[in-house]
Amino acid sequence: MLRRVLPLLAALAAGAPAAAEPVRIAVGTGAATPGGAVPITVSVDPAGNTVIGAGNDLELAPPLAFALRPDGAFECAANPALAPLQPPRFTCVSPPPGPCTRLRGLVFRVLGGGTLPAGPLYTCLVAVGAAAAPGATLPLRLLAPRATGAAGRALAAAGASGAVTVLAPTPTPPASETPVPSSTPGATPSPTPSASATRTVTVTRTPTRTPRTPLPTPTRTRSATATPTPVVGLRVVADVAAAGGSARLAVEMVDRAGRVTGLTADLLLPDAVFDARAVAASCGLAARLSAHSLSATQVGDPPTPPELRRIRLVVSERSVPARELGDGPLFACAAPLRVDAPPGSYAIGLERIFAADADGTLLLGVGAAPGVLVVDAAAASATPTDSRTATPTATHTATAAATSTVAASPSPAASPTPPAAATASATPPPSATPTPRCVGDCNVDGIVAIDELVHAVAIAGGADGTASCAALDRDGDGVVSIAEVVAAVGGALAGCRF
Repeated sequence: MLRRVLPLLAALAAGAPAAAEPVRIAVGTGAATPGGAVPITVSVDPAGNTVIGAGNDLELAPPLAFALRPDGAFECAANPALAPLQPPRFTCVSPPPGPCTRLRGLVFRVLGGGTLPAGPLYTCLVAVGAAAAPGATLPLRLLAPRATGAAGRALAAAGASGAVTVLAPTPTPPASETPVPSSTPGATPSPTPSASATRTVTVTRTPTRTPRTPLPTPTRTRSATATPTPVVGLRVVADVAAAGGSARLAVEMVDRAGRVTGLTADLLLPDAVFDARAVAASCGLAARLSAHSLSATQVGDPPTPPELRRIRLVVSERSVPARELGDGPLFACAAPLRVDAPPGSYAIGLERIFAADADGTLLLGVGAAPGVLVVDAAAASATPTDSRTATPTATHTATAAATSTVAASPSPAASPTPPAAATASATPPPSATPTPRCVGDCNVDGIVAIDELVHAVAIAGGADGTASCAALDRDGDGVVSIAEVVAAVGGALAGCRF
């Protein structure tokens, strides 16, 4: 028997494919004069691997610096020919304070959007300080190259660093060339060949747009991946506040994979209620995440409906080795409300969530549950956190009061006394109403999961019927209201968990 197996094993070993080479990531080079700036392009070579995402850390030292846009974001952009893409991440990972000296860039294709071809991955503008010595070669170090395969797993990656050459200023030629008026007619024929050059550029761009045609097929895989329960779950915890006051907006996370070290998420806010810039300035990272940093900025890409504004929050690791975020609160914002904020209930949503592990591997299966902010002029006294802790006792007294009012209902004399208690209990219903311990617990397992909260919002919006989650329709009227969605979130906060 052994003599039969040994030749078979030898044949299999001889025919086994060789291990794939690591994905190559290379930082480009450039040149600029002191006080100028130069675009630096980072390229990727899959080297025969199937790659859907790649990135690296780019480290520099003064007099070089990463150029910034007016809104404070880095002057970096992914190669537009790679669209469609997840929102690219360009995050500073050098320890504050001080200017950013280490930038992390990550570019991922959307699920089903195809693989990354060999070529430019992203470009960042690097500024050269005015004190840079002409002739110097300043290094751009490539660190932590990373790549992600089609199954969302990390691939081996290697790379090469780049450099910026400082050129000597050339102010002298203009003085000697000024007395040559004959050069002006020579300048006129030059535009004609430049026009033909622009046409050739447009011809080369047209083939890059053709790969967008197979996009209808990826949508099938995207719907298939959305069906399982999320591996990483986020939810928004909103508050009840009055116009002109402040509301606490918090985001909590559950990481069933135990691998998330950094993430990006966009918070959608109603413009009639919040000034997005003021909200971004009020956000802070949870105290438990001492090895991470948070950046919060208002962004306009991609565009939102006119009534909404977008805040991009990036939680990135600062420690080596990187630490996981773990379960619990991520960040909170003491969001000031506009003085003229109209009363009502407003959804606070999360979208464009991008979660990755320490190797830069994109984690699939990320879900989010929105929160509901209630703007109520009478909520000034209800905003303290003490009212939340008092809700469990309020529910017990409410049930006792309910039985007494039912018994007292035949006598008209009992009606004058309940109004005082009724007015007191009329204001708390959004937080005190979860008489079932877990409103929204569709499968009655004692846990309100993220997918159940998402399903609750879908039912309230009319996308599904109440029969699919009877625990959400607490009053049995066949309609799920915003108050009942708020009660589901409040029930989870009072003791239910994900």
